[in-house]
This record gives sequence, C-alpha cells and structure tokens, in this order.
Amino acid sequence: MEITEQFVVTQPIESVWPLFQDVPELARCLPGAELTKDNGDGTYEGSVSVKLGPISASFVGKATVEHDHDANTISIKGRGVDRSGGSQGRVDVGVDLEATDEAHTSVTITAAVQLAGPIAQFGRTGLVNEVSKRLIDEFSDCVHAKLDAATPEEAATVEASDVHGLSLFLASLWSALTDGLRDLFKKS
Repeated sequence: MEITEQFVVTQPIESVWPLFQDVPELARCLPGAELTKDNGDGTYEGSVSVKLGPISASFVGKATVEHDHDANTISIKGRGVDRSGGSQGRVDVGVDLEATDEAHTSVTITAAVQLAGPIAQFGRTGLVNEVSKRLIDEFSDCVHAKLDAATPEEAATVEASDVHGLSLFLASLWSALTDGLRDLFKKS
C-alpha cells in the first residue's frame, strides 16, 4: 500500500535539514520506534511497536538510511519481523524537504508498506492508512517541538508522545467511517 503525507514546518530549510540528518534524534519522534544500534554505515537496528485493534506487533529489524544533501531528500528501506505474532513488514520511505519560502519548509513523506501475517488483514480495510496519518501527525508535532526548542538540551528531551493503541484504533476507525459516509452521501 502507498501512503503519502505532507506537513509544513515554520522554520527555514537550513534549520530543518540538520534534524532530518540526525537519525537517532529523528527516531525519537516516531511513535513506537526504538533505535537500538547504529552500525555506522547508514544501517540501523531497532524496533517499531504497533497496535491495531486486537492485534499488536513489535517489529524487530534493520533499516538503511541514505541522505541526498544536494536535494534535501532521505531514502529509508526497512524490514522487520514480529516474532511473537508472525507478522512481517517491509517499508520504503522517501522524505523530501523543500523550502516553500524563506521561513517555511514543506516535508513530504511517501511510504510503500508491505505487510504479511495477521497484521496484514488491517491493510485491506484502510485502517493502516488512517493510523499512518495519525502517526505522521504525532511525528510532525514532535519535529515542530524539537525545532522550536530554546536550547539544544531542551530539544534533546523532546520525543514522540505515547500513542495508545485503543484510542488510536477507535479514532482511526471513526475517521474511516465518517469519510465513508461522506463519500456515500456525495454520490447520492
């Protein structure tokens, strides 16, 4: 499945790009993510915990991160396995930073997500898209807070807030339901 999200940061690209090059610091803005090892060659090991309704998974795996400093883009290729539930995941993420003017930076995130195993059933319902949107919102809030911090020490304490599985699931389900009803009534 393909996911594309975009948000604007109220900072010039010269202030935003250094944060996006700092993989360990940026990983702290991803809800449920934990970076466990920096291999020093652009590869990282870690885990991502996800809860979708009754299914929870903790994907343990590796990611390769490549930065294009001239284009202000990042390519992330990751794969992981949930050993307890038997689910597997692969993701190819592209992050594109673009100066919209002297004081604003547009961040576009595109992801191709492949899920297998029990968690894959939610990919067919559109629920993964809704949950992804909410996680990107949390990520965006964390990035804003880090960039708006008064000192580097203050920025280092900022991390993604906990995302509670049931409330995230219910909010996402409600959003999908209301979007479906809105589409139904537009067609009538």
